[in-house]
Amino acid sequence: MDKHLLFIAGNDIDYFYDVEDFLGAGEAAIAKPADMKVGGCVLNTACVSAKLGSNAKVLDILSLQDESSKRMVKNLNGFGVDASEIQYSKSARNGQCLIFRKDSEKCIYVIEAQRPYYEETENIKELLNNSKYIYTLMHILKISFKTTEIIKEAKKHGAMLIFDGESRYQNDYERDYLLNLADGLFINKKAYKRLSEHCEEDPLKLMFNNDLKFAVISDGANGSDLYLKDKIIHRDAVKVNAIDSTGAGDSLAGCFLHFLDKGYEYEKCFELANFNGAYACTSEGGTAGAISEDQLFEFMKKTENKT
Repeated sequence: MDKHLLFIAGNDIDYFYDVEDFLGAGEAAIAKPADMKVGGCVLNTACVSAKLGSNAKVLDILSLQDESSKRMVKNLNGFGVDASEIQYSKSARNGQCLIFRKDSEKCIYVIEAQRPYYEETENIKELLNNSKYIYTLMHILKISFKTTEIIKEAKKHGAMLIFDGESRYQNDYERDYLLNLADGLFINKKAYKRLSEHCEEDPLKLMFNNDLKFAVISDGANGSDLYLKDKIIHRDAVKVNAIDSTGAGDSLAGCFLHFLDKGYEYEKCFELANFNGAYACTSEGGTAGAISEDQLFEFMKKTENKT
């Protein structure tokens, strides 16, 4: 089996609503349905990597009875993602992401997917062990396998475990999984602050003392920082006519992983990913950053010529 990028997903459908204002506790207002797209941060990242040309596989458990399952798989296939490892279960419930929008701002509520544990078959073990990179969320890892031993075995076979660090960090296992198992991390500044509040020391220091090789902390219009064990690299946000920032971080991560898989150095991956994240803001939806390498390089050329 060829080495691949494996995305262990918590699927969802993104439902967009337009609102007149964001509400406080006890208030009510009308939300007007605006759009519906296949989403989920892990699936978005998989689509970006696959569209750029990576061998991206998704492991997920979808509802056997929900019509949205077919839509998700069709969408993934359309971006070049290998969805053949997806399983189906009567007890699974597909996730939803409710995105309430006002002008350029948004408020997001995630209704998590529910599904049984994966059975740790030889096929699942082979899929994990032959992964070059495994990308997921901490809580998805928790609800996917009864223990982390199968993931630790994959790491022994050379797989690097990369986390999307978006979390409330209300459960100790999320923090512990991240601190002890992560080889790479993509996280925004607000989530990193939440993580820091649950740690006695600086989280990156703790992670670099374990397995961590790199971390990217993004801060919207203020740019992003790449943390390596011996240095920090900052990149300003690329100036674009931003329409929707949904999925910008996923696009950054998906692009970074694609070029890392091709053998690029961390700093070059970061440069390219920064442009891909900016491109994602120029149109609407979590997979707006799913473009080919040629499109990415052309966008970089045009954008750099304007500065």
